[in-house]
Amino acid sequence: MLTAICAVAMLSIDDFKAWGLETAEKIRREYKLPNSSLYADSISEGKQSGPAFNWGVGVWMTALNAAAKADHKWVPELRSFVEASRVYWNDKGPVPGYDVLPGPKDVDRYYDDNMWMVMALADASDILKDKKPLVWAEETLKYVLSGEDEKLGGGIYWHEPKKDSKNTCSNAPAAAACLAVYERTKNRAYLQKAVELYSWTKRTLQDPADGLYWDNIKLDGTIEKTKWSYNTALMIRTAAELGRLTGQQSYKDEAERLAQASEKRWVDPATGGIKDGGRFAHLLLESWSFVPTPERNEKARKALAWARNHARDEQGRYGGSFNAPPRSNDRKFELIDQASSARAFLMAP
Repeated sequence: MLTAICAVAMLSIDDFKAWGLETAEKIRREYKLPNSSLYADSISEGKQSGPAFNWGVGVWMTALNAAAKADHKWVPELRSFVEASRVYWNDKGPVPGYDVLPGPKDVDRYYDDNMWMVMALADASDILKDKKPLVWAEETLKYVLSGEDEKLGGGIYWHEPKKDSKNTCSNAPAAAACLAVYERTKNRAYLQKAVELYSWTKRTLQDPADGLYWDNIKLDGTIEKTKWSYNTALMIRTAAELGRLTGQQSYKDEAERLAQASEKRWVDPATGGIKDGGRFAHLLLESWSFVPTPERNEKARKALAWARNHARDEQGRYGGSFNAPPRSNDRKFELIDQASSARAFLMAP
């Protein structure tokens, strides 16, 4: 254990950045579709699937944002992908938004997929010094907020065609998305909506025993009590940002309380890894950056080093877990898991 701790202590931010850029380059080489700016959703035995689902698109865009911040040579790829992703935009009403797959089809939009796009586009607008992605982000946020109604006292649904649950993953990131657009437009309606969504999620889906967040509530009031790290992560981020923007200490205190609870729940004491999938873990690690301490930063670096050393296969591809190696019989590797890993390394504290 002492040897592992010393090894992590010797790593620099440049080491993590190099790992992230290496992973991003591997994604570009293996997942980018021929004669296209789009990416495959997965690779199975060396063969590409069709275009990525929109969740993966949003995560890859955030990874490209991080890559472009780390190395300016990634800016053209980011710009190209931001433009190419517009093929997912579905103009059909009642409110247009990004659909799960590109091309003319019946509406199959997910509100949470669109929240990741809001945050990714807002960040891309800053990096590219281009207002157009921010315009798209605000248009997408209008779609996101159209998923709210008064049933269960508020909250946004998860899936547009099947409005049977309101999830933490469709409300916590919606609040964060509101804050991302608010900071860039100064429209205080978005700040107020972030407060409302944060408060509804806290009131409705927080476990009072440990402060962590359950998955969803059905319209009959039944709560599905699975706890994914990214649900708590987005509430950490939103609480910290509300504390910064409003100056209210209660938000800051809650962010710190949640961060401590998340460490207790998801950090493996044996390995230092994050006990969740990479597609969730990268958001937990990011959330800690909003409430940084030297000890928490060290835990994040240790988790990243463990994933780098143990959660890849011999071809350098990441499986579904950030705390276990890919299974020997795994043949399918998803874009979202590779993009999550690249982003996590590039955001190392």
